[in-house]
Amino acid sequence: MVPSPDFDPWTQPVTLYYQDGTNFTVDMESLNYYRLYGSRLAINDATQIGASFLLLLVLLLLTRAEKRKSFIFLINALCLTANTIRCTLLCCFLTGSMWHPYTQLSGDWSRVTTSDLATVVAANALTLLVATLVMISLSLQVWVVCVTTMPLQRYIIMAITSSMACIALGYKAAVVIYNIKQALLFQSIEPYKELVSVSYVVQAVSIWLFSCVFTYKLGYAIIQRRRLKMPQFGPMQIVFIMGCQTMLIPAIFSSLQFESAVPEFGTQVLTIVSIFLPLSAIWAGVVNDSVMAGSGPDSHQRLIHSEFYRSAASTKTSGSSTMFDKSRGMSVSTYSKSNEIESASTTPSPRKKTHTNDDGIHVGHEFGFSHGDAADQV
Repeated sequence: MVPSPDFDPWTQPVTLYYQDGTNFTVDMESLNYYRLYGSRLAINDATQIGASFLLLLVLLLLTRAEKRKSFIFLINALCLTANTIRCTLLCCFLTGSMWHPYTQLSGDWSRVTTSDLATVVAANALTLLVATLVMISLSLQVWVVCVTTMPLQRYIIMAITSSMACIALGYKAAVVIYNIKQALLFQSIEPYKELVSVSYVVQAVSIWLFSCVFTYKLGYAIIQRRRLKMPQFGPMQIVFIMGCQTMLIPAIFSSLQFESAVPEFGTQVLTIVSIFLPLSAIWAGVVNDSVMAGSGPDSHQRLIHSEFYRSAASTKTSGSSTMFDKSRGMSVSTYSKSNEIESASTTPSPRKKTHTNDDGIHVGHEFGFSHGDAADQV
């Protein structure tokens, strides 16, 4: 049989059979989309595993022993650990029966095992845990940076930010519950897509609010220090820089999750915040242990030199309030230890009847299970 001139083998129909012998048809384009989408999800989750695990190792290795008992260190370490496990479970989902091509294309869930369902439930639950730890860490940072604020202002700030965090976690918990429920029933999350979208928006707003308060307070303090002729590059400036990144970069990824071309980027939000929070504390701690570099075109070189080639050329005075730099013949004010601040993710389903979000795995026919972050899709 000679195909017609309009025949395109790249979009030709493919006939598959149900277990009862009846058949259904899919096209090659759908199969190719399924292949590409699965590969993108796997790459996305694998990069989050690597980033979270490496940052956890760095945190454990570079944090001084006396600070490993601090509450902020425990929160950051637990957040990175939970996020690593969460992303690993999402990768396991992609190798399970739920993501099998026949299961996705036919909507036949008869061979889905209890282990597959447990993976979905655990991945979603861990997303809620990571989100909770992130909000706790952000709240702690804001409390620390507002410690010198008048009590009434401090309590108002904490009340507003904490209320926003509770609202975000409430929406996240609702989405997780419905994801798990729909997954166990092998149904799509589509009926709750509006709830999922709202949870993303509220989460992004909450992160922005915390970061705005945090960076504003630090930025104002830096300006005051410069007026007092203390412009050195120290822990306060470092935490300010990382605070801006924690606000800006997750916000960018939060916006990208609504772009149909790259929906899986939205799953990166919680991972990015989980990484940036301890990273700022690590960076600030390393710089605070070394001689502070003064301002000037070669300040970064003096900072690196002081870190890797420490000598008797610079000595600390008691209380860590000042340092004397013999090479420059002047005292340099530093940031005291009492002021150190340890700073503490809808992918659309590939095809029709599904909806994805940044936190889970969806159920539905024709690519009904998609996967995003670990709690909002099931």
